[in-house]
Amino acid sequence: MNFLKLRIITGALIFSVSVLLSSCSGRENPQDSGDLTPTVAAPTAAPTATPSKPSADWSIAKEGSPIEITRNGITCSVNSATGLVTQVKSENQTIDMDGIVIDIGFKDAYSFDQLGYSSLEDRATWELPVVWPRMKPLPEYDFKGIKETEDGFISTLTIDTLTVEYHYIMLDNAIQVYGVISTTEDTDQLVNGVGFIVKGFKGFDKSKATAEFPGSTPEGRIALSKYPKYSVVSTHYSGPLIQFNQNSLNVNVLFVDEEEKWTASFYSDENDNPSSIFLAAVEGYLKSGEEIVIGNMYIQLLDSKDDPYLAVQDFWAALGYHVPTDGVNDGPVYSAHPYGTMDTNYFNKLTLQEYADQLDRIAAMGFKNVWLLPIFHHTGDNVYEPIDQGVIDNRYGGEEGAKIFIEKAHNHGLRVLFDLVPHGPRPIYPFAKEHDHWISKRKDGSNQIEWECVSFDYNNPEYYDYTVNLLANYAKDFGLDGARIDCSMGGLSNWQPVEGYRPSSSGLAAGINITKAVREGFLKGGVDPILLPENFHPNPAFAKYTDIFYDMPLYRTMHNLHHARISETEYVQTLQHWLEAERKTSVKGLVKLRFLGNHDTVT
Repeated sequence: MNFLKLRIITGALIFSVSVLLSSCSGRENPQDSGDLTPTVAAPTAAPTATPSKPSADWSIAKEGSPIEITRNGITCSVNSATGLVTQVKSENQTIDMDGIVIDIGFKDAYSFDQLGYSSLEDRATWELPVVWPRMKPLPEYDFKGIKETEDGFISTLTIDTLTVEYHYIMLDNAIQVYGVISTTEDTDQLVNGVGFIVKGFKGFDKSKATAEFPGSTPEGRIALSKYPKYSVVSTHYSGPLIQFNQNSLNVNVLFVDEEEKWTASFYSDENDNPSSIFLAAVEGYLKSGEEIVIGNMYIQLLDSKDDPYLAVQDFWAALGYHVPTDGVNDGPVYSAHPYGTMDTNYFNKLTLQEYADQLDRIAAMGFKNVWLLPIFHHTGDNVYEPIDQGVIDNRYGGEEGAKIFIEKAHNHGLRVLFDLVPHGPRPIYPFAKEHDHWISKRKDGSNQIEWECVSFDYNNPEYYDYTVNLLANYAKDFGLDGARIDCSMGGLSNWQPVEGYRPSSSGLAAGINITKAVREGFLKGGVDPILLPENFHPNPAFAKYTDIFYDMPLYRTMHNLHHARISETEYVQTLQHWLEAERKTSVKGLVKLRFLGNHDTVT
């Protein structure tokens, strides 16, 4: 399992639940651990390739003829003129394609002309990269050759000053590919987006084939025939799986980036063949002597007897993704606040001591957990703009009120979750000014601002330690049971990143880090927690720190179906299929939060 990093050479009422030298032209079509410490450097480096000398067969291969490399019962065919993989086969399945391409947003354009360029700089934390496939041939580039490794091979392509190494690893019934990019430029050059593209899967009839983003939206099996050539369909969340289907033919393409969010997309090409794209929101600078590692994409080789959905769950397990072993996740959750909720303009005006008198009624309804919307010292009426999360607001009864509320909840058999808001306060407040070095910076050095608040970089080791100690205190001294973590998908890019990270690492990687820090804090305080990160993306990398997945994809699916003008039968059938596909393709044992409304949806 590869973790991405920059290196110098070498997610109301709620219910829980992958040497030849030749000049290439695209105008010729290819041949067909639960570690709880802050992650300052990626915990696992990209697999180290141990090159061996090219085999004699390569030196006599005819230009354009395939080079076959076999490892672990899998054979990859590489076009000897282009350096692109055009076939993957095992005893289970043979998958033919036009080629696997890694396209790099470099120097204000995508180097291999396969994607339209769009800056990521001013996109909000919840916005994914825009995918725009271009109907263009590959440009001329140099295929520098292939080097064998113990578990695969490396194919190296250069175009102008950019070098892209395609690292292929043959796993059990799947291939993995990640990219290593470098340049000969002496000055910093902007990297803005990296796309993993599988061009032109063979063997599908567009009039019969479908594509699906299991566990994400748009929902259900989508007929390729509904869309013209190169008309792209993209996920609303960073879905890790695109599945193409036609009768008994299934192709699973998977992607996991543990540094930044991504968009998953499909389209049909000029020959009506389905193609897949995973566009990662990579941002950073690259110059001579440096490398950026990006990935991972996987293509499964499925046995015809396999359930193509359950095969994904088994694959996550094989990669080491699992649910926590030190938390709790049972029982429905009641979301509430002593002042009421946003849609009622906080009409209650109760202290926590007074609101505790309602706990018997909540328990009597069968709830087991109470998620309190933020009760920290905050600006005006916006509870999601905390001034200091170490201070319980006096209007709610202060620390004494919180302790009384939690004690009475425990007496009724209820757990209590605080709603943490880690992104930071408005920049005018002392907590922001005193911790300026925690704030992500724009390219010009100014503060990154979102929701009128600063955007803390959760990768900052001091902020990590602060969060651990804060939650340890709430667990030990207040008896707090868990937390819902707002904005846990990470923050805005930090152009003055923590050492070992790239600017875009303050996105998803930071979201994982803040969730780890909260978990470590509870464990330090002697509590096995119940954690509910506000992470909408079904990324398996979050699973081992997530007791309950914040299932926004299901909410959006039901919203879409409600407005789809379909029959009740169609509604139920589509929803049933979506739920079953989500269950089978999730990390095994992952509990999901089911909701029809929350503090966001009512506003």
